Amino acid sequence: MKKTLFTLIALMAVMTIQAQSICGTWRMLQPLVETAEDGSFETMTGTYTFNEDGTFSYALELTEASEPAPTMALEIATLIELKGTYTLEGDKLTLTPNLDTYKAEILSLSMNGKVTDNPMVTNQVKNMLNSSDFKAQFGAVDTNTVKIGDSSLEMTDGEHTLNFVRFATINK
Repeated sequence: MKKTLFTLIALMAVMTIQAQSICGTWRMLQPLVETAEDGSFETMTGTYTFNEDGTFSYALELTEASEPAPTMALEIATLIELKGTYTLEGDKLTLTPNLDTYKAEILSLSMNGKVTDNPMVTNQVKNMLNSSDFKAQFGAVDTNTVKIGDSSLEMTDGEHTLNFVRFATINK
């Protein structure tokens, strides 16, 4: 009886540690860079915070640059914030974003290598960032395979593997 009780308590302790191990703030170690054939590129880096109540917040730093062209090259750096809920079952992490929490802010805007504050261009970029088509790419439920260490998190979506380092731990 004591052995069974001890085993049950040990199992519950392991399950508690596993369930709490993702709670905290995680920052990507390296940006994800995607380059198109036309020379344009996109870089992404981000921070996740997973809370004990099953909610998360995500801050994405996104830089997009058009192909270098003789007439104009455009580079847009933005910060996108999003909140939602998550579930962690074994090594499967499912993120369910809430698009009502979506916020986008222009960090910098450059034309032909020079920072610009051109109101027409700024408004066009703001409209693009807040368009339903652009926001929709952040609204899908996403399931990832994760490996959680004391200070590292590996997240794989089938196409990319992202590595994060723990910034902070959230305790009860």
